Amino acid sequence: MSSPESPQPQPADPTRLVISFAGWALLRLPTDPDPSDEPRGVSGYTFAFAGEPDLDRILYLQPPPNFTPRSQSPTLGVGVTSAVRTDGEQVPVLAGAAVNLLETPKLENRNWNLTLPGFEPIVPFHLQIAGNGVTLERYAPLNPQDPNQPVWQTPQELLAAQGARGMEYEPATIGEATGIWDSLKVVTARLAALERELGDLKRHGGEETAIVALEGRIAELEFAVANPGDRRVMARYFVERFGFPMTGRASVTTGAPNPLGGTLDTANPWAVNFWLGAWDPDLLCLFVKGALEVPYLTTSG
Repeated sequence: MSSPESPQPQPADPTRLVISFAGWALLRLPTDPDPSDEPRGVSGYTFAFAGEPDLDRILYLQPPPNFTPRSQSPTLGVGVTSAVRTDGEQVPVLAGAAVNLLETPKLENRNWNLTLPGFEPIVPFHLQIAGNGVTLERYAPLNPQDPNQPVWQTPQELLAAQGARGMEYEPATIGEATGIWDSLKVVTARLAALERELGDLKRHGGEETAIVALEGRIAELEFAVANPGDRRVMARYFVERFGFPMTGRASVTTGAPNPLGGTLDTANPWAVNFWLGAWDPDLLCLFVKGALEVPYLTTSG
């Protein structure tokens, strides 16, 4: 017999709410062979240039407060592109809602020590979708039996269960989602734009810090243009795909009346599937696209 402190999951309605999302996210991380805690970038192909904060490895689905993106960056922020019940009913209240990962999530392979590159989990994984007075949150611990277990103590099978499925070359996926079909063309155009920007700064007495930062970016892009097979160019064509059940604590806030077309189930698992790709080593951002599926509770009567 169940106790009030340990409620049993209720039967789920076969109808689910499918929330699709997409957008550009910020990921300022050091790259091999730099160690994962390298703050500025030394021997990899990503750097924190003059005047910028340290590299922190945090995956920001929404831009952090008081952060200035590098010039030529796309609009940052992942948002809901559609929300629909599997019976075909639209849920317009979630359109445009912000999608976020809370609690400083990081891609955790730690220079091959935890997983191979392309197979790392995002830790912690605490998903939030919020907008128009509606908020959905759910946590996906690596170890549901010990949610506070440190990532470096987590068994390999649990890291793999929530990790990416590898790094796949998918130029069509990237092109259709972002409009980037020719990475070398993007890099060449970026180099020209930054050279113009640098010239304007020098002619108008721009700050030395900004000039040094641009010179660093330009040097990296010049290397990329001269070496089209380098990862500074090719990284944009790759994706990492994730998909797993979310079984941790959950909450749904809707206000009254409930605009979601039913009561969402916070006891049974939610399913999240998404990919990260189009990694831009100059702008330190990437594209995110996926969907969250949430079951409804059955209605009595």
